[in-house]
Amino acid sequence: MKKNARPQKNVSFFHKSLIITLLISSIPLALLTVLTYYIGVREIEREVGRTQKLQFEQVSERMDAQLVHLKFTVNQWAYNPVFKELKSHKLTQDVRFTLDLYNQLIVMKSSNPLINQVSLFLNQEGNLLIDGENGTRTIRDRSELEPYASLLQKPSFIFWNDALPHSRSEKKALSVSLIQKVPIEAAEPAAGVLIVDLNQDELKGLLQQLNPEGQGTGFLLNGNGTYLVNGSRQTMKSGVGVSALDELIRGEVVKNGNESGSFFYSAERETYVVSYGKLKNTGWMYVSATPLSHLTKPVEMISRLPLAASALGLLVSVLLSWFASKQLYRPLQHLMRVFGSGADARNLKENARSEVDYIENRWNYLNRERTDLQFRMERAEPALREGFLLQLVQGHLNSLPEYRIREELEQFHIESGNRQYAMLVVQLHGFSHSYHNFSQGDEQLITFAAANIAGELAGQLSRQVQVINFQDLTIGVLFFSPTEMTKEQVKSELFEFARMLIEPLQDYLKLQVVIGISRIAASLKHIPVILEDTRQAVRYRDIEMEHAIMDSEDIVMRGEHSPHYPFIEEKMLVQSMQMGLREQSMRHAEEFLAALQAKSSKEFFIQQGMLQLLGNVQFAMLQIGCSPQITYRDANMFEQLLQIREPAAMLEWFKYKLIDPFIAEMQSIKDLQTKQIVDKVIALLQENYMTDISLEACAERFGTYPQKLSASFRQTAGVNFIDYLTNLRLEKSKELLLSTDMKINDIAEQVGYQPTYYNRIFKKREEMTPGQYREKYADRN
Repeated sequence: MKKNARPQKNVSFFHKSLIITLLISSIPLALLTVLTYYIGVREIEREVGRTQKLQFEQVSERMDAQLVHLKFTVNQWAYNPVFKELKSHKLTQDVRFTLDLYNQLIVMKSSNPLINQVSLFLNQEGNLLIDGENGTRTIRDRSELEPYASLLQKPSFIFWNDALPHSRSEKKALSVSLIQKVPIEAAEPAAGVLIVDLNQDELKGLLQQLNPEGQGTGFLLNGNGTYLVNGSRQTMKSGVGVSALDELIRGEVVKNGNESGSFFYSAERETYVVSYGKLKNTGWMYVSATPLSHLTKPVEMISRLPLAASALGLLVSVLLSWFASKQLYRPLQHLMRVFGSGADARNLKENARSEVDYIENRWNYLNRERTDLQFRMERAEPALREGFLLQLVQGHLNSLPEYRIREELEQFHIESGNRQYAMLVVQLHGFSHSYHNFSQGDEQLITFAAANIAGELAGQLSRQVQVINFQDLTIGVLFFSPTEMTKEQVKSELFEFARMLIEPLQDYLKLQVVIGISRIAASLKHIPVILEDTRQAVRYRDIEMEHAIMDSEDIVMRGEHSPHYPFIEEKMLVQSMQMGLREQSMRHAEEFLAALQAKSSKEFFIQQGMLQLLGNVQFAMLQIGCSPQITYRDANMFEQLLQIREPAAMLEWFKYKLIDPFIAEMQSIKDLQTKQIVDKVIALLQENYMTDISLEACAERFGTYPQKLSASFRQTAGVNFIDYLTNLRLEKSKELLLSTDMKINDIAEQVGYQPTYYNRIFKKREEMTPGQYREKYADRN
């Protein structure tokens, strides 16, 4: 036999295409990793920026605190008695006082490392400038004298100044000075000013606390944005000798116009974290720029690990692409075998260019078939609905629970909730007299026509009405009325519809019409009973009347229809036994016997009724596939019942010899089926505990109901469904906690939980967190 197969070149083409696809599918992984890398780096930079800003604030606060302390110290010096006596001594004449003054200035200089020089300017004896080390000199040059003299005109007793010329020649001195008028006497003008020059090296040391040696920069700006001091080795003023980086950063800070802030600045192939802010005491602007590479260097290796992992993963995916392509081609081969049966499939295979083309053509063909079948199903839905209603009214669905019947009705768009039910039984008479040319089988055509007429009239009602064709010159009309309607309202509606129906049936079909109106039933399972009662009532029609509407309840009340056998109680008893309801079966058996005794007290009549019931029960057992011979161990049940004479003994025999064995047999069958379903559910949970699995999904999968499965699961497994699933997941997570190094969040997702919910339920069950559990029991394994 010749084997159907595609040419080798087509298969090779598929493999090549699949390998290319797999290679392309690896690219998103690489792109995702690169994106993750850059996002991670960006987050690191942001965190570094926040950390740098915090450190900057701490350093600036320390710097500001030292300057405040210096200002406080200098202010205390102003209260020294030496300065209070300046106006009463001549320095050129009082040598001892002059020596004390020199010594005091030297002591002040050495009291704080921030001080480079302490000088005293006196507006007396020719404008003297005094320091403890270089002695006294007289300032005669007017241009040099003017900056010093202007200090005495300032309204403040202590202030900062960056315009004095005397310290420019000092190697370590800054042009920044703290000025204190002496003596401090509010009533008299000051005799001079105490000039404290700051030490350049010490202040630079404060500026460079955030920068590594030889990297970054830091500088101070005065109120107008010019330099006071920067990170270089020379004292800077007005930008002289300032590096290009300092000038660029200063321009950005001045342009921002804010008193404080931080930003990233790129220059010279490096990114700097720039932080700036004003010192509270002096009003100077402190600016610090630190290289980002220096800050991120500790985590640089970790940030590159995703790139390396991605490259390795890409390499492995390329190596495995060929192997994966062969494995992935197997489903295609399987589909070829599945779709390759039948003459039409062989024709498609011969005309297809490739396997995919063939599967597509085959799929389109099957899709057209599915559409055609769906169309046929839609056309057949009315017939299916009528067949289901026919089974319902004939009592074939009484073994189903009420809610299951309601669900089936809803599938056919019939709303049956909160409804009461009534029926019209329409019988047509005079067929052989009116239709001489029709054969005996043509009754179905007449019944079909009558059902159509009834359906058209029912469509005009606001109430939900279903027409049922019994195919024997009899149709049924089932009314679904709201429970809020009274019995009189329902009956009135039924009579009105019956009168409406008689005229068109007579006009079009030329037949006699007898309509029976049923009792009102509150349950779907009572519909067969009211149908049977109505059928019996219709038999009591007056033959001489051409048309009639008969109420079954009215006939019973008048004694015209008084059956001697309690059919309703029998149906309820058989139904309860088939459903395995022992207590209800016992109660219905008592009601059946009570109904027999209500009609006659004769032993023979009661015994015949009980024998009839026994025969009907055994017939019902055979209908559901339960053998009476096996259930009752081949006992002759009729002979046993014939030997009993007393009604009470007959009832006891029915309860414990007939009903109990039957219920036990039904229960054993149900228990076996239930255990099998529960075992399947447990096996499913063992395999799929990590997925989002629910009780409803399991019930639907194994053809049962959530409530029934829940009760069966608890009875069989000893715990309810959710507790079993929770215990299973927690045990699996414990194994992972002790046998792997997985993160706890990953373990939570591995067993089907969100991390927060997993931690909460684990602690609730074990009285400790997953981390504590791992620490406590990890060493024991």
